[in-house]
Amino acid sequence: MSDARSPFPPGQHHDLFLGTYTERLPHVDGQAPGIMRAGYAGHGKLGETTLATVFRNPSWVAAFEGVLYAVSETRADGGEGDVSAYRIDPDSHTLVLLGMQPSGGADPAHLAVSPDGRYLAVANYSGGSVALFALDGQTGRIGERLDVVVHEPRHDGAGPDPARQEAPHPHMVAWDPHTHDLYVPDLGLDAVLVYRVTDGRLAPAGRIACAPGSGPRHLAFHPAGDVLFLVGELSTTLTVLGRARSGFAELASVPLLPAPSGDASTGTTGDGGRPSTGAAVRVSSGGDLVFASVRGHDSVSVFRYGTDGALQPLTVVPSHGLTPRDIALTPDERHLLVANQDSHSVTVFSVDGSAPGDNVLSYLGEHWAPSPVCLAWA
Repeated sequence: MSDARSPFPPGQHHDLFLGTYTERLPHVDGQAPGIMRAGYAGHGKLGETTLATVFRNPSWVAAFEGVLYAVSETRADGGEGDVSAYRIDPDSHTLVLLGMQPSGGADPAHLAVSPDGRYLAVANYSGGSVALFALDGQTGRIGERLDVVVHEPRHDGAGPDPARQEAPHPHMVAWDPHTHDLYVPDLGLDAVLVYRVTDGRLAPAGRIACAPGSGPRHLAFHPAGDVLFLVGELSTTLTVLGRARSGFAELASVPLLPAPSGDASTGTTGDGGRPSTGAAVRVSSGGDLVFASVRGHDSVSVFRYGTDGALQPLTVVPSHGLTPRDIALTPDERHLLVANQDSHSVTVFSVDGSAPGDNVLSYLGEHWAPSPVCLAWA
């Protein structure tokens, strides 16, 4: 595409912050020193990956109005991890610590700022809890912890996958763009729990039951706000849900991968017999393209979403790395970035939404980054 169509004026700069793992854990050999950063000025090219700040296991980061928020996926003596806030210096592109708070549970895995900037929600994976914090409207500093809700265990003791569903495991927090309710996919409960913030507290506001053993992990709202896309980590599926009077109801559910055919490049098992599991989901600003990453199979699945609620599989492309976690469209949506946790790289694909099938994504190259887990633009 010509430079004339680029939305980036000459000299305009974007920061890409990378959440990482910094130590060896049962599921990862973390090798990063902390939160990492790379510059971006368009054309699918990232600058050198550099250290933004030292922080222990900052596996998820999110930017909001010049502030970067990060979890520390740990469990201290008190059984809690931490969440921190950093001011992003627009000139030096460095991070200035604003403060840190205990997360309200063990191993926080995700956080998100409410659309009005008043609250920070945190999902504590091992703690089985969701925490709500007040944010300072002027500085973005994390204030007092307003509430912590601990998810109740399943009545039957464990889910169909007893190794992964032995207890509640909130894996994400996502704010509804219309109602500002909080949606929490819980992998252990096979459900998405919904909360409404009332007087600074998390009040139960609904529950979306998911297929047994699906292990809901991440979701993304359609730009119109009336549809959401949900990845089942354990079932390796993508489910479309539409807004109804009583909440969201399932419209369709499709596998993220082709059915096994004996070809090692397809199916649900990756190299070395590693099971394939769904990871992240992202939606284009037009709402017509949906992207999902799959670990084990180490690939990215692409779907076209129609106004009739149907998902049309377009292609499954190799991630050109091991264990793809987060994926992110560049600000101009001409490229897709994939964070490959176990091969220490971010791979870059060009995106052509008008192309048929396999030509939607084209591999361009890879960029070194240690143990990348999350990709956040600022």
